[in-house]
Amino acid sequence: MNSRGIVHRTLYALAGLVGIGICAAAVALLWMDRRVTWDSAYVSARNLASVLAADIGRTLHVYDLSLQGVVERLREPGIANLDPETRHRFLFDRSASAAYLGAIVVLDPEGNILYHSGAIAPPALNFADRDYFQVHRDAAGVGLFVSRSYHSRLRGGDESIAISRRISNPDGSFAGVVVGSLRTAYFRDRFAEVSIGPRDAITVFRNDGAVLLRNPYSLADADSEVDVPPDFQQYLIGREGAFVGMLSPDGVNRLYAFDAIDGAPLVIDVALAVDDLLEPWVRRVALIVPVTLALFASVLAQIVLFRREMRWRQAFEAQLALQAQTDGLTGIANRRTFDEALQTEWAAARRDRTPLSLLFLDADHFKRYNDRYGHQEGDVLLKRLALAVKDKARRPRDLAARYGGEEFVVLLPNTSRQRAAAIGESIRRAVAEQAILHEDNEGGIVTVSIGVATAIPQDDESAAGLVEAADAAVYQAKEAGRNRVAAAPA
Repeated sequence: MNSRGIVHRTLYALAGLVGIGICAAAVALLWMDRRVTWDSAYVSARNLASVLAADIGRTLHVYDLSLQGVVERLREPGIANLDPETRHRFLFDRSASAAYLGAIVVLDPEGNILYHSGAIAPPALNFADRDYFQVHRDAAGVGLFVSRSYHSRLRGGDESIAISRRISNPDGSFAGVVVGSLRTAYFRDRFAEVSIGPRDAITVFRNDGAVLLRNPYSLADADSEVDVPPDFQQYLIGREGAFVGMLSPDGVNRLYAFDAIDGAPLVIDVALAVDDLLEPWVRRVALIVPVTLALFASVLAQIVLFRREMRWRQAFEAQLALQAQTDGLTGIANRRTFDEALQTEWAAARRDRTPLSLLFLDADHFKRYNDRYGHQEGDVLLKRLALAVKDKARRPRDLAARYGGEEFVVLLPNTSRQRAAAIGESIRRAVAEQAILHEDNEGGIVTVSIGVATAIPQDDESAAGLVEAADAAVYQAKEAGRNRVAAAPA
């Protein structure tokens, strides 16, 4: 039974490990899958930011070369003395032109248009209020400057940004600004070619945090600045990197990937909604988790069912074992159990040199009782006798058993002859005190005769001798008149 219990516990442990292993494998798989999904999204965001930054950088670089060319030609001696048409051709013939590029304008120190790439006779307009004019007027080392978006006065309010460079006199004093405009439609059309989700965004920042353009486009973005934490500002300063956070008022958690636009004081940011990035992984989780839980539950169910089956089987086997050891009529031990217990106790008494006593009990005139009252009443009587016998075998090792027919035995380990006789007398008295009617017996009630035998087993003796001695003592009791206890000679 112990080995079987060890096997069962081992099987339970293995089944539990299988269930835990299934869950652990699923968790590890999902974790690695999430890591791969996240890394792929990170790479995609960085690549997209790099591609857009390179494209915008090339456009601005070409336009900036045109501005630098105008600045260099303005330094040529006698430029102001040329006739207007020649001067115009000299200044602007090599200027870049494209669908999104506006005119290149040269402003004098007061912000008035001095030269215009689109007209030999420039319009009389002043741009001293523009940020690109003021920043060059107030500082000499700005270099290439990209303005905030504005509505062009030269193209009927078309939204544009300006790129500009300072014009300095030989002594370094301010001589004006050369400025070119770039329609913001360029950015919107370029970004429209990129496939992004409805909650994703692409933003172009200046180094100072000013938003030049955002996709999806909103008029509210014009001249706005992002309220960003210090962690975000370091990416503007470093001009590259990535982080996860919430910067927009919509409260969407996004992956922000930054890349610098080479040659310009600009940074582009590709922001991808984290929930959208992980949605494929979440769908896989929604599939794998229930399947894993179902497998785990099935393993647990098998453990429970197996354990229940084992308990039922053990209970059934225990019941069979009990039935094999128990007399079916009286409910006390049967002859087989008595024989096994006798051999065990005989060996123990021989080893320990202790007395082993046996009571042999026989119902007086039981056949007459059956003949008068019937076998069913005889069975009832046997049950009542068994209870009386069992009630006196109270110690853990004492054994009351039905020996056969109307005969009962009580095995009393480590019990002296006198003590055994006293127990036998108490059984006899208990039966007589029940006063069960038996008209064919002396006294008119049911009685029993009991034989007592005691031995301290020796090496050359067998247990059968103890049974024979107790059986012989029963016959002595019957011959002496029944309803009494007789002890075999010591």
